[in-house]
Amino acid sequence: GDSILLARSVRSTFRHYSLISGYVEVGETLEHAVRREVMEEVGLKVKNLRYYKSQPWGISGGGLLLGYWCELDGDETIHLDNFELADGAWVSRKELQETFVNNGIALTAEMIAEFAAGRDPYSLEKNK
Repeated sequence: GDSILLARSVRSTFRHYSLISGYVEVGETLEHAVRREVMEEVGLKVKNLRYYKSQPWGISGGGLLLGYWCELDGDETIHLDNFELADGAWVSRKELQETFVNNGIALTAEMIAEFAAGRDPYSLEKNK
């Protein structure tokens, strides 16, 4: 719709909000990892997963960051995992247009900027 889910890690030393993230477990598909991480961290079900693109991510020891778009599947009530997240909220496209600054570094920041610009997430991967 017109809102995107942003969250802030409990480990963050500044008020930085980003997309939900996590790690793939051994034997798990990427799509299952997306569904599991979203459910674990904010208690929401998602559907219509679409791969966006990837980025090397040295912060976690030579990992690979994979971006996926998805849609909410059901209730939008956020149930935070307070061990992982300090905060989580649905943020409107209009609010992002007024406040979000793309750092030009992280794939997640690029995805948030694309959403804020009003681009259709499900057509973006065709152009990358």
